[in-house]
Amino acid sequence: MNLPPTIADFFRMKNAHEDDGLWTLFAPDAVIIDGGEGTEMRGADEIEKWIKKAISGLNLHTEIRNCEERDGTYIVDTVMSGDFKASPARFQYFITLRDGKISALRSEFLGSVK
Repeated sequence: MNLPPTIADFFRMKNAHEDDGLWTLFAPDAVIIDGGEGTEMRGADEIEKWIKKAISGLNLHTEIRNCEERDGTYIVDTVMSGDFKASPARFQYFITLRDGKISALRSEFLGSVK
């Protein structure tokens, strides 16, 4: 699968639990919409807090099933497992890049695969 380097780094770092550097992949004015949590974050400070709350410490592992680019947005179909109630679960990520950084990321919970 041919992922843009920034998107590949996002999932690699997330799986390696390199959470401290994860926020550096985002543009300073990036927007995240976490469909699983029903929250929206804007800017580096809020994104860094979201990473600590929604990613760090949950022992997450994300398997990428498919990725396609549609009108400038990369749609990444995944199965995520970890320390959360619906694990393992399907998530789709909608990621937009600008100048090599993530400018927008939306994740949608598609249900448990138990």
